[in-house]
Amino acid sequence: MTEEEAIKAAMLDQDYIHFSGMNCMDWDDRVCEGWDGMSRRCECGNRRVGWYFYRDKDNNIVSAEAEAF
Repeated sequence: MTEEEAIKAAMLDQDYIHFSGMNCMDWDDRVCEGWDGMSRRCECGNRRVGWYFYRDKDNNIVSAEAEAF
């Protein structure tokens, strides 16, 4: 599986995804919808977010996760 395929699988049927370190509501009273998988920031703009890929011993992607930076 390529990184692009892993992203498509993670985003399947979702407009926004939750991500590790999603604590946007700590900074603002608004509810953050999550991350759209493409932008550099989450929906509310409080966190920078990017993809983190987990690979097995053969360097195959086993999962992709949005990670706050």
